[in-house]
Amino acid sequence: MPELNPPTRFAAAMRPPPLCRLRGFTLAELAVVLIILALLSGSMLVPLASRIEAHDRQATLDRLRDIQQALTGFAIIHGRLPCPSIEADPAHPDYGQETPPPCNTAVEGLLPWRTLGMPATDPWGSTRASADAPWQGHWRYRVDRSFADQPITAASVPASNLQIHAHDGRRITVSDSQAVAIVFSTGANRRADGLNATYSATGPAYQAGEPTADFDDILIWIGRPLLIARLAQAGRL
Repeated sequence: MPELNPPTRFAAAMRPPPLCRLRGFTLAELAVVLIILALLSGSMLVPLASRIEAHDRQATLDRLRDIQQALTGFAIIHGRLPCPSIEADPAHPDYGQETPPPCNTAVEGLLPWRTLGMPATDPWGSTRASADAPWQGHWRYRVDRSFADQPITAASVPASNLQIHAHDGRRITVSDSQAVAIVFSTGANRRADGLNATYSATGPAYQAGEPTADFDDILIWIGRPLLIARLAQAGRL
């Protein structure tokens, strides 16, 4: 074969490669790849969301236990439990502070977090900027008036009849209510569910239990026997 002269060799070098070497993905192949990526990302997001939810619930339970300890500590120091906070204006000096006894039970109360030195909200909460802003994630709090309006003694008995029920309506608290204070988080949906959604000044019924499709509140309470024991142990009785 005769040797190519320089112009011929240059033309051969500039000749485009065969079509088969330039072939990329077709639209159908790209669509299949995108579908696979979407399925993979979707399958990863669901477990991630579940892990985040579980983490936030555990963080809420930890904070509620700290609140429980703070309430008990307040009772040991002051001889009574704090009244709820009812001030709605974040600019007011009493915002987050307990309302002085006698406790106002005409409206739903909130945890006096500043009085107790606790965080204002659960992990889903948000800071309020005005008096008419929603209470998203702020702790709901209710206390028996016999344990907040006056000094607690060994003979103190519940007077407000705080009742806590399971999802099936079964009463968790017994003996004319041994619960003397309740605190609950409204959960990830940031609204009170079940019995907790309706506030009653005269019939205080609350709900506690595992999360369901329409209930994600997290509630704890302080019982009379344990509180009396803690006060006696601390030499307050």
